[in-house]
Amino acid sequence: MRLSNKLFLSFLGLTTLILIATLSLARWSFERGFLDFISGQETQRLQLVADDLITEYSAAGNSWIKIQQMGLDTYLRQHFNTRGPLQAPNEPRRPPPNGRRSPEQNEFSKPKDIGPPTLLYDSANNSVSGDIRFAQQATYISLPLYLANEKIGELRSWPKAVSEGSLASAFSKEQLWTSMVIGLICLICAGFMSWLLTQVLLTPLKQVLSGVSKLSKGEYKLHFSHQRKDELGQLMDDVQNLSNVLDKNRSAKNRWFADISHELRTPLTILSGEIDALKAGIRPFDHQQLESLEQETIRLRHLVDDLYQLSLSDIGGLRYQFATINPSDCLAKVLGTMGRTIEDKGLSLKVECQQDLSLVADSQRLEQLFVNLLNNALHYTDTPGRIEISLYRQQHNIIIEINDSAPGVNETECELLFAPLYRQDAARTRRSSGAGLGLSICRNIVEAHQGQIKALPNSLGGIGIHIELPSTREAA
Repeated sequence: MRLSNKLFLSFLGLTTLILIATLSLARWSFERGFLDFISGQETQRLQLVADDLITEYSAAGNSWIKIQQMGLDTYLRQHFNTRGPLQAPNEPRRPPPNGRRSPEQNEFSKPKDIGPPTLLYDSANNSVSGDIRFAQQATYISLPLYLANEKIGELRSWPKAVSEGSLASAFSKEQLWTSMVIGLICLICAGFMSWLLTQVLLTPLKQVLSGVSKLSKGEYKLHFSHQRKDELGQLMDDVQNLSNVLDKNRSAKNRWFADISHELRTPLTILSGEIDALKAGIRPFDHQQLESLEQETIRLRHLVDDLYQLSLSDIGGLRYQFATINPSDCLAKVLGTMGRTIEDKGLSLKVECQQDLSLVADSQRLEQLFVNLLNNALHYTDTPGRIEISLYRQQHNIIIEINDSAPGVNETECELLFAPLYRQDAARTRRSSGAGLGLSICRNIVEAHQGQIKALPNSLGGIGIHIELPSTREAA
C-alpha cells in the first residue's frame, strides 16, 4: 500500500473514531437530559395531583375513602393534558372529566390517556388507589404528601423515558436521524480534508523522492523552491546540499584525474624524449644524461608516493600509533635534517618552542606533518626570505604555527591550498618536483589527530599555517 493511501486511511480512521465517540457521547447526554426532563415534568404533574388529593383528604375528615370511591385516575386525568407527557400533533385534545366516572370517562382512564402508571399509598405504605401493575418495580418517582407537617401518604409514578407515538418519541427519533445526518456530513468533510492534508504533506516528500531518483541517475543539479521551516524543509535542504557536494566531488574527481594525468605526462614526456635522443645518437649517454634521467625518475617516484600517501590518508589506511610524546622533539629532529637545506636556499629560520609540552600523537606522522609543512614553506618562499616556527600550549591544545615571507595568496584562495593538485596562476606556483599534495596529506594527518588546520595571509607577506591539536585524544 502506498504511503499516501496509508496517511489518508489513518487520518480518516482517526477522524471517524473521534466522530463516533463524540456522537455517542452526545446521544447519551441527550437521553440522560431527556429523561431528566420527563422526570421533571412528571414531578410537576404529581405535585398538582397531590394538591387535589390533600384537599380531598382534608375534606373527608382525614380519610382516603372518597378517593378510593372515585379512583385515582379521576384526579390524574384532570392534569394529564396540562402537565403530563406531550401529545402527538394529531391526537385530539381530551376534555377533563367532571363528576362521577362514566363509560366515556372509563375510556379516558386507560393508562395511555392519563399518563404514566401512578399509585397512591397511605402513611402505612398501603396501596390506596391507582394502577398496581408496576408496584413491584424498583425505579419510580415518589412525592410524599403532607398535611400539617404530618405525612399522610405518598404518590408513586413509573414514567417511561419516551412514550411510543408521543411527540417526545418523534422528537427523540428526529434528533437521532439529525445526528446521523450530521455525522455523515462530517465524515464526508473529514474524508476530503484527509485527502487534502495527505496531498499537502506528501508534496515535498514527492519532490525529495524525485530528487533522490535523479541523484541515483547521476543528475546532481537539484534545486528545491520552498519556504518550509519544518523537518520536511530541512530534509529538502539537506538533499539539495548533498547534490551540491556530489556535484563538487564529481568535478573535483574529474579535475584530479586531469591533474594527475598532466603531472605524470610531464616527466614521462621528458624521459621518453631523452631516451629517444639517446637511441638516435643525438645526445651522448654520459653521466650528465644519466643524472637527468634519474631526476625525472625521482620526480615520478615522489609523485606516485604522494598519491599513494594521500589515497591511504583519505580512506583511513594510514596506520597511527598514538602515544604521549613531546612535539618539540619531533620538530627538532626534522629541523636537524632540513636546517642545512633551508640555509642553502638563503632563508633565515626562527624557532620559538615552549618546553615541557605533552601531546598524544603518532610521532612518525607528526614528523611527516612537519616535513611537508617545511617543504611547502621552502619551495614557495623567495630568496632572501624568512620562515618562523612557533610551538606552544594554549589551554588544552597544542598550537603549531609556520609563517613564511612573500609571495602569498589572498584569503579567499587559502582554503584551496589544501585541495589535491591545486594550481594557482599567481607567484606561488609549483617551482620544484612537488606535486601539490603535501598540504592535502597534512590536513588528513591533522584530522586523524582530531585537530584543525587552516591557512591565512600573515604579516610577513606570505602564508601562515595554523594548527590546533588537542593534547589529549578522545576515544573514536
